[in-house]
Amino acid sequence: MKKYFFLLLILASTAPAFAQQVAQYSQYMFNGLYINPAYAGYRGPVNLHTYYRSQWTGIPDGPRTLALAADMRTASDNVGLGLNIMSDRVGLEKRIYAYANYAYRLRVGWDPEDRLSFGLGLGVIHSGFDNADARTQDPEAVNIENSFLPDARFGVYYSNNTFFAGVGVDNLISRLLFNEDNGSTRIPPITQYYINVGGIVPIASDMLFKPSIMVKNANNAVTRAWTTDLNAAVIFAEQITFGVSYRTALSSGDKLSSDLSRPNSIIALAEFIAGGQFRIGYSFDYALSRIHNQVGSTHEISLGYTLNKGTQRVRTPRYF
Repeated sequence: MKKYFFLLLILASTAPAFAQQVAQYSQYMFNGLYINPAYAGYRGPVNLHTYYRSQWTGIPDGPRTLALAADMRTASDNVGLGLNIMSDRVGLEKRIYAYANYAYRLRVGWDPEDRLSFGLGLGVIHSGFDNADARTQDPEAVNIENSFLPDARFGVYYSNNTFFAGVGVDNLISRLLFNEDNGSTRIPPITQYYINVGGIVPIASDMLFKPSIMVKNANNAVTRAWTTDLNAAVIFAEQITFGVSYRTALSSGDKLSSDLSRPNSIIALAEFIAGGQFRIGYSFDYALSRIHNQVGSTHEISLGYTLNKGTQRVRTPRYF
């Protein structure tokens, strides 16, 4: 019983600002489709990717996220198609997000790789409670319900061989349709914004520096919660990537506890590419706050595979 109380206490303390219902992940720089539908088709041929995240391992039944993504560029080279599915569980609540994504890619320079993409994703969000794990004296204390909400996401993505910038927005429709007056104990969907910018800087013959930054904003009727990721990675021989990220804590004026004014976490990550097609990544999040000893660390592992289709080839390596 104590473990459920402790988990609910932490979730209750963060819900007004960020709600922890927007899934957190650290390896988005390895596949941008998770945060931006305009990324669909960027890698050219069929690209498959999955990741699993175990957050706050010191807490039984801490947040768990499993995601799958697949995207490809059509033969016309101007259209990208993608599908991403994510299962996210926090405490007793679980959500499944599924989107079909379409991106239209415009050539904006002399270089064929100089592209501006506009993306749209349409899908559904399923949410509900796993009541089998609930332990209460009153059988009616937890509202037993499941719901399906239609949803949409939108994004813009610019990239060339050495630079990228993107803006993505999730939960555009589901927030508007969620009924907050029906006595539900579910956390409502929150519109989430992602702004990320980065590039490639050669530092040696077989060594590249890849700095990037991402700003995330969770917007609801109560407040706007911001976090910022400062990322730095080094790519060796186009096969091995080692990086570190510095994630700031939630920032939203005077509505948050003073404990959140300090840095939130530091993240170490790595990715290995075999044969130019198979990729495996790992990241480790370490919270820089007083609750680290209680909640523990966070682990995330990802797998990716690129399937070359016939004569459709990528002209240059994909670093983003």
